[in-house]
Amino acid sequence: MNRKLVIAVTAILLAIAISGVVWSTRPAPTVTGTALPTFDYASGDSWAVSPATPPPAVWEAGWDIDVLLLAREAALVSDDRSPLEKRRDKAAEGLSDLAAAFDPIGPVYAPYLRAATAQVDMAAATLAYFEESNRGRAFVIVADAPLPRVVTEAIIADPLLRDRFAGILYFGDVENPQRFAEGIEAASVCSRRYKPEDGCVIDIELRRSGGKADFAGDGAIGGRLVSGLIPWLNTRASKLAEPLGDFEEVEIVDIRRPGETDEAFEAAED
Repeated sequence: MNRKLVIAVTAILLAIAISGVVWSTRPAPTVTGTALPTFDYASGDSWAVSPATPPPAVWEAGWDIDVLLLAREAALVSDDRSPLEKRRDKAAEGLSDLAAAFDPIGPVYAPYLRAATAQVDMAAATLAYFEESNRGRAFVIVADAPLPRVVTEAIIADPLLRDRFAGILYFGDVENPQRFAEGIEAASVCSRRYKPEDGCVIDIELRRSGGKADFAGDGAIGGRLVSGLIPWLNTRASKLAEPLGDFEEVEIVDIRRPGETDEAFEAAED
């Protein structure tokens, strides 16, 4: 074989080997998905589960209970491999299956959450529920993550809201001791209905089968948080008054006799 050809082939093989080593030592590329939308929880589109018809307000039909389901396990993640609509549909299906387990308590509200900002979204959804949908009704929160600090602060700051807060049904990691934000004492958030030593949090177990979720414990779901709540509210709590709404601007028109001039009208007033 021609000596020059041997040298050329050797150089090519050496270059290939070196490039392979260089490629293998490169840092792995960072995989980033498409940005998820920011949810507006004042809009029905941001809720995977909500009543088809708004339940009656407390000033319309008396006390009743809502369920606010905050499920981090169904939160949306950024992923280029799957269309956003498909991931959203999957989350809605999972939240719907979870919500069905709590239907015996009352109407269920379950917002979409983003995994990367789950605590922020939980807080925004809860505050929007208080503002837009609660309408003075009692409510229990079902969650698999600690309740955000801003939510606990809102409950603490409003005695009427705190009275009708039944508590938390927690189905998350039981090894995690946090049920409220760090530094928040349960006794400062729970309704005066509860003794400080009892608290208003119950850890529950859900049984999963074929994508469906069922309460795995004994007795009725909600336990002592829900049982007896309505009678207690009827005898101990104040109902939220019906909002008056915005006053309409009224145009004031002078009423005058036929032929009465501005000068005559002003003279009569003097």
